[in-house]
Amino acid sequence: MAGELLTWARQRRRMFNHEKETMKGLTKEELILAYRVGMRARLAEQRIVRLVSQGKVKFAIWGSGEEVHGTATALALSKLVKPEKFGFNGHYRSGALISMWCELHGRSGFALDLFRQQFSKATDPYSGGRQMVYHLSIPELGILPIQSPVGMQLGKAAGYAQGFVKKGVEGALVVAVVGDGSTAEGDLHEAMNAASVWSLPLLILVTDNRIAISTRPEDGRGIKDFGNYAKAFGMSFFDVDGKRFQDVFDATTEAAGTVQREQRAALMLVHGLPRLNGHSSAGNYRFDLEQPDPLLDFGLQLVELGVVKAGDILERTGGRGADFYAHHRLGRIAAEEDRQVVAWMKQALGEPDPDPSTIHAYIRPPFPEVGKEDADSRNLNGTVVTFAGALRAAHKSILERYPALVLGQDIGKLGGVMQATAGLKKLFPHRVLDAPLNEPLIVGTATGAALHRDFRVLCEIQFGDYSLNAYHWFVYLGNLFWSSNGKTRAGVVVRMPTDPFGGGAIYHSMSVEGFFGSIPGLVILMPSTSHDAYGLLCSAVDYGGPVLFLEPKWCYRRAQGPRLPGEPTDETGREELRNQIRHGDVPRVGEGLRVPLGRGAIRRDGNDLTIVAWGRAVWTSLDAARRLTAQGIDAEILDLRTIVPPDLELIQASVSRTGRLLVAHEDRTFHGFGRQIQGWMTESIPGLASRVVGMKEVPGVAQSPVLEKGTVLTVDDIVACAVELVENGPGLHRGWSYIPRRFSRG
Repeated sequence: MAGELLTWARQRRRMFNHEKETMKGLTKEELILAYRVGMRARLAEQRIVRLVSQGKVKFAIWGSGEEVHGTATALALSKLVKPEKFGFNGHYRSGALISMWCELHGRSGFALDLFRQQFSKATDPYSGGRQMVYHLSIPELGILPIQSPVGMQLGKAAGYAQGFVKKGVEGALVVAVVGDGSTAEGDLHEAMNAASVWSLPLLILVTDNRIAISTRPEDGRGIKDFGNYAKAFGMSFFDVDGKRFQDVFDATTEAAGTVQREQRAALMLVHGLPRLNGHSSAGNYRFDLEQPDPLLDFGLQLVELGVVKAGDILERTGGRGADFYAHHRLGRIAAEEDRQVVAWMKQALGEPDPDPSTIHAYIRPPFPEVGKEDADSRNLNGTVVTFAGALRAAHKSILERYPALVLGQDIGKLGGVMQATAGLKKLFPHRVLDAPLNEPLIVGTATGAALHRDFRVLCEIQFGDYSLNAYHWFVYLGNLFWSSNGKTRAGVVVRMPTDPFGGGAIYHSMSVEGFFGSIPGLVILMPSTSHDAYGLLCSAVDYGGPVLFLEPKWCYRRAQGPRLPGEPTDETGREELRNQIRHGDVPRVGEGLRVPLGRGAIRRDGNDLTIVAWGRAVWTSLDAARRLTAQGIDAEILDLRTIVPPDLELIQASVSRTGRLLVAHEDRTFHGFGRQIQGWMTESIPGLASRVVGMKEVPGVAQSPVLEKGTVLTVDDIVACAVELVENGPGLHRGWSYIPRRFSRG
């Protein structure tokens, strides 16, 4: 058998001659390690395939066929960059690449950890059993979190590269891998655009096996020429046959070296890759003997070069059935690796499952400690700093204290359409960036940049309505800390103007907390005063987790609420401060101010009725309370400030005393967040008389000022609901119910 194998090798000598001559850049030990790691990756997956066929594993994904490409790529990258200057966003077929990278940097036992994740064990180091297999994250080695929507890896990778640039890291390199099927995703265009516009050190690898689950290129891939596609973005283009170890090593060295040297992005097409076991256990996972197997050729090459002996390598044999092992003789090296793989598999199977009682752990990172608030929350007219001015001042403080980035549409030269970032570009020209007109690009790259643990990103969506385009990213941000078992967080604050005001019409008037409030793990804030705008924004950045920061458009030009620290008290100083803000400067106020997350504020004391509101609705409720006083109704006004997670203790304490609850918000009542507050309170206090009031149940807010006024929440709406609640009977009235008009009959 060994003689036949050598004869076959000699017949293929012409194929390998040019590779033999260029192996001088690689040592014998490196080549043997690459072969061992490739075999280990193959055998670990084939053991999982066998368990799938036996019904012992419910679902698995794998990358058999990409071992040679993966190990050669990792070896090339290891000669160019160290982990502290490297970022890698792979996908579920990148196991061999990541395994090789780990081995080259002193981390062995990758296959053991892979089994732990495959079997959903508590010992899974990446997620504690919360993620499916190959959802890896090894930040200490530059391996960024992998998630199921594979196209999203590209936005994260572009953002991570941006983080290196803004931190001033020289010689950094970020690599992102997607399959050819994912090139149909908008994520590719977003990453290419970001990398081109911002000149990022990003290498995008498209691994082409000419199939996406079952969809062939002719049915799912519109890019006909990747070279011209890269050229359109001003990028270098490289391509390589992914089956050939030396070619992959050389091409990766050239491509990654170019990106690293020029600090400019490139696209590399890795073609000719086989998919030997199908996409996953959900389809046909029979080992495909008709496709070329790069591991067989790599082994033959090593024999021909004298690196290993004929009896050391994997050999294809006759056999029957679907099992990989039935058609192959392992050889010495693979047999050794298989014994280790089986031992690790048995070890992982014997380890403990996660404790179900831990599912509530790591929903969100802990909030920063904030001392007792000094400002009187009932002081509604103490400041001359506008809401927008307070946001400018907070941004300045954050950029001075943190390695941070501010980006969004028109936030630099223009200062934002609401002037919330005016003056900042002049102070921080390299860290305040005007972004392309693409919300998923903005949030996606912000997410990637914030994966640098010491980095913060504040991004602005021009209007809350357009944030729906980035919903996928909000879901990802919300589950990142939990799904990584508390190991990974992203310090992203996404700011956006919300709520109807000033004839904005459809797509400039939406309230969005109802859409996003159901995403677990997010923190959602909406300040109503200049004081809280400053303090909450600074606390959100200190927090270091994902925050949606909603800003009522009605508030931007108003100076309302308690005085900010550093604000002058004399009238001359106050007038100078007003003029400074009016002319688009950044005021020097607020330093050290923090508002605690998850804590509401009492804006007005009362005994007959509790009104819970946030944003502009707080001020509408205060106006309503003054009207109600004339009718003998004493309303207490609570400003939620943090919508998620809400201060339920504050609400419950007030409602337990007043006996009635009215939730007033700008959103529709149907599926609005107010219903959630109402539900929590009625469960907590059975028989509680409660109502929710908001804008009218129509599809949007019209352009006409007359129609807008007839649509939005008004003082009259709140007063009518409050009077009805009080007149319906005493507090904690039993048997009272309310059916919204759209669901009532007759």
